[in-house]
Amino acid sequence: MEKEVRQMSIKEMWNYLIFQTKGYRQLGAAIVAGAVCGAGISYINSILYARIIDTLLLEQYTTAVHYVWIMILAVLVVRLVYIMCNQIFEQYASPSRDETKRRTAEKTFSMEFEEIEKEENQIAFRRTRGGVNGAGDIEAQLDSIYKFFTECVKVLFALVFLLILIVQSAQGAHVAAWKIILMTALLAGMFAFSFWVNVRVSESIGKKQVELNHENERINFLYGYLFKIFTSETAAKDIRLYGMQDYLCGKNETCINASSYFSEEGIFEGKNQAKFSFVVQLLAGYIYVYVAVMAMSGAVSVGDVLMYSGAIITMMTGVQNILMQYNQINYRNEYLKTYEDFIKRPNMHYDGTLPIEKRDDNEYELSFRNVSFCYPGTADDILKNVSLDFKIGQKMALVGMNGAGKTTLIKLLLRLYEPTGGEICLNGINIEKYDYEEYLQIFSVVFQDFKLFAFPLDENIAAGEQVDKARLKQVLTKIGLNEFAERLPQKKRTLLYQENGEGVTPSGGEAQKVAIARALYKNAPFVILDEPTAALDPIAEAGIYENFDSLVGEKTAVYISHRMSSCKFCDRIVVLDHGEIAEEGTHEQLLEQNGIYAKLYQTQAEYYVTAQAGA
Repeated sequence: MEKEVRQMSIKEMWNYLIFQTKGYRQLGAAIVAGAVCGAGISYINSILYARIIDTLLLEQYTTAVHYVWIMILAVLVVRLVYIMCNQIFEQYASPSRDETKRRTAEKTFSMEFEEIEKEENQIAFRRTRGGVNGAGDIEAQLDSIYKFFTECVKVLFALVFLLILIVQSAQGAHVAAWKIILMTALLAGMFAFSFWVNVRVSESIGKKQVELNHENERINFLYGYLFKIFTSETAAKDIRLYGMQDYLCGKNETCINASSYFSEEGIFEGKNQAKFSFVVQLLAGYIYVYVAVMAMSGAVSVGDVLMYSGAIITMMTGVQNILMQYNQINYRNEYLKTYEDFIKRPNMHYDGTLPIEKRDDNEYELSFRNVSFCYPGTADDILKNVSLDFKIGQKMALVGMNGAGKTTLIKLLLRLYEPTGGEICLNGINIEKYDYEEYLQIFSVVFQDFKLFAFPLDENIAAGEQVDKARLKQVLTKIGLNEFAERLPQKKRTLLYQENGEGVTPSGGEAQKVAIARALYKNAPFVILDEPTAALDPIAEAGIYENFDSLVGEKTAVYISHRMSSCKFCDRIVVLDHGEIAEEGTHEQLLEQNGIYAKLYQTQAEYYVTAQAGA
């Protein structure tokens, strides 16, 4: 079922204009002044043309010349102001798309991770991104609002002219009063009928346009996705191995064939516009008759005939343009309202204000106190009353089956989520009371799904443009990346990946080493590694663990790993099972307990022994 677009009131339109032009007061003023000037130019011409014609017919040539000079000067001044307003509009409206992207980026960075992961917010991100880049283009929306206000002023001026015409007709016409009343009522009726037809036609076109644009949005996303697949090195293997070329070409052909749907929309809109044009022509004909009768009766002059006829026709086309722009505004509003709600969304969590004590001894003690957590939209707790101390300088391993809560525990520790029960403390104080940015500075983290960026290698490791070359060299040496860096075309300044230029794509193992190097470069007192060697070959993995102490040093470290052999290097192992701490101890102690950890370890050991025997 097609989603109905909520209509945007004039007040909401004005409020939106204020919201979008915040910090650009000149833009809002330019739109208002430009609308008045743009609408006023034609009416200044009409009024003064009428006076010039009337004075010429009366052979008042000097007065006519005066009117000509007044018209030239008035039009010149108003047009200059109008041009200035348009230049101001272009100056601020043109970069508005970039400003929208900047606001979106800033808001995204300030949002809680918990909010970003929600499905409804991911949909909002997609619609915001699609809207800003296409159907919801803010520059086009501002342009439509500008045109909308201009047409509104034109219609307002025309209504004033119509009122003056009716008053003149009643006072000066040598026609029976009942005839004037009848003709005026008929004029009002035809105008109302024309307006009704215009509204119905515009609504019909608007609904069809919404349907078309929604389909266009879907096709554009599919086009973008297909193009990404066609040019993806990763996807290329599966496409060829599974013979998916014809299948994907068929999907692409579907997008191309959708253009016929857009042609049908053009035919539909043309037919509806023809209906309205027919009604407008009937009304225009009657208006000319009405004004002619008033002129013949002496109520209006010859100049007034041209002035009023032009004003009333301008009013009819103005109403049509208002409704057309209104349809455009309301359609874009569906996307831009998503963007506006996104920007105005308040942050859920308290960022905290307490500074983190800077300690040379790195003695930051963290503890979970009866912590429980349930993901939004789910009923079951993923963590249940977990109490756990992270002892200073200790190397801890978190072990458990998939879904046991290991990564969730780390996300809570990093304040990516807030506990639904209990509390997490740093040196005895609830972590939510600490300044969020300062709190994160005590952690160096490598998640299993880490992200490297299409920027130079050294900036990826330094997480910014300011690179400490000595520290970078030390980290590359420790992690075994020096040889890799030296092989690159621009050494450490080589771009990674292709999105930002002619970069180099690292292998899975190389990328994981870069991610670990980034964590070590940060030199935070608390190191967290989620499956830190999953993409490394056995030799590289052995090298990481052999240099374990030199890599981490005296820092507190937490490892999440499914490779039980890595746990031997840890001082303490915590086994999670269904969100609870099931076992705790050293490698040897847990083997003696013959519990979950022992079974996991023995299963892997048997697999490797069997595999080695089979080989």
